[in-house]
Amino acid sequence: MSRRSTATPADPHGSRTGARRSGARPRASVRLPNGVVADPAALHADLRKASGLTSATIRRLRPHFGSATYADPRTGQVYNARLVPIGGVCADGYVRIGRRSHRSGSEQYAHRIVWESIHGAIPFGRQIDHKNHQRSDNRASNLQLLTPGQNVRRAAQRRRKNGEAWSGAKLTDDLVVQIRATAKTRTCADWAGELGLDASTVGGARRGRTWRHVKPCPRLKTTRRPRAKG
Repeated sequence: MSRRSTATPADPHGSRTGARRSGARPRASVRLPNGVVADPAALHADLRKASGLTSATIRRLRPHFGSATYADPRTGQVYNARLVPIGGVCADGYVRIGRRSHRSGSEQYAHRIVWESIHGAIPFGRQIDHKNHQRSDNRASNLQLLTPGQNVRRAAQRRRKNGEAWSGAKLTDDLVVQIRATAKTRTCADWAGELGLDASTVGGARRGRTWRHVKPCPRLKTTRRPRAKG
């Protein structure tokens, strides 16, 4: 498959390094790094310019040699050796780097990279917890080191919080009352469109599967299994 030409009026021969996300690209003579360096500010000026990052951001970056990446403690963003942002939010809410495969260590958690880039290797038997319970918020100020027992107790405390007391709540007690009161006049899809939520979230609150502490609350319909014939 032929590669798309990157030629420009200023560079009719194009760049050998291909297009960058920022739209800029280093000159062909720039030697791209194979790994991370202790001081990202010492990288070639053309590479730093091509990344699109400000000088302040580059000075903040901390190298993580185990994954050959850089981490920004202020934002929680992880970059590869060429200063390109990497990582994506997965279905469980965590940001992961790399791809899943049978090889051990091919996929890593962004919050572990951020923490280790500042404090070093995570001690054996310890876990990294998100203070605000938002798994995609990997700012260094939002991460803390806990024992497994402490992590379990924090998760239990979060589950015991009802409705608006939980930091990740998408509804309020008053909205839930209105959603249930308009069961015959407004559909869940109407409410979801107005609030910018998924219809299943609204439906769960209306039918009483969630927000059960808000009264009046519909009784959950249960299906009894038929008795076995003796």
